[in-house]
Amino acid sequence: MRQMDMPGTSRAFKLLASINAPLALPRALVFRHLSGWWDPLVFVISIALFWYWVAMNVLSWQNQRAAYTFSWTPLRLVVNAAVIAVGVFWLIVCWHEIHHRSELLLSWSDYAWYVALLGLPLAWALCLILFFGYDSLRLLVARNPVSSS
Repeated sequence: MRQMDMPGTSRAFKLLASINAPLALPRALVFRHLSGWWDPLVFVISIALFWYWVAMNVLSWQNQRAAYTFSWTPLRLVVNAAVIAVGVFWLIVCWHEIHHRSELLLSWSDYAWYVALLGLPLAWALCLILFFGYDSLRLLVARNPVSSS
């Protein structure tokens, strides 16, 4: 009897996961526990909340040159460290993928997809590390830490 191969993850979903790379790890931990329509519903709601948080960080950066997190300095540093850890995680994943590529790149379109799917998490990693690292350094060096509202 001949076994059928599973089709795998679609390119569209891989692109969606790359655009929202910081959410991929939490989703990987919970999607098996959500049955039926709960998985896509929770994923879409988390994407909306994630981009709201990104927008609030952009506004906070424009107004105060600080990340949009808690105002209490110790909790803010913990959140910054957690977000930096997510960035480091994505750097390690991208580094591993570059050196242990699992896909065969046969055409220019395959190569373009590979660069897009790897470049987006890499860009997220660098942004998270630099942005929240700067905020942490600013909190640790400043005499009067700026609190975000």
